[in-house]
Amino acid sequence: MAESKKPQKRRFVRLEVVLPVKYRKYTGNPSFHGPFNVGRSRDLSIGGVKMSVSKPIPAGTKLDMELELGEDVRPYIVGKVLGGEDKLVDGISQRVEKVSFTEVDPEAQDMMMKFIFENQRKEVRKDKKTSGGK
Repeated sequence: MAESKKPQKRRFVRLEVVLPVKYRKYTGNPSFHGPFNVGRSRDLSIGGVKMSVSKPIPAGTKLDMELELGEDVRPYIVGKVLGGEDKLVDGISQRVEKVSFTEVDPEAQDMMMKFIFENQRKEVRKDKKTSGGK
């Protein structure tokens, strides 16, 4: 589930986590009651997300996005597709797109930071228990 084993070389801390991500071509409307697609995150930072999607999204496409961080924690974010690739995951071909967040309000940013750091803290505690607290 949530892991952070690789050394961080990025501007923002990145968490390997699978979460539902609603997305659609940019409308500027944060309400997701109309038609939208659902992808799955592969990793998340406050600067962007890598997500599995059902079909390729052209690089440069601007998206409305909603991350499902918890039961009632669903920040609205505007992102821009940087590009993607087809990958084999557990023997299944998946399209993985890299999306940079271009418009994130401070409240949404706080929600993501809290989620990322809480999950990293859980991983550290789990690692300490399995290694005997060393």
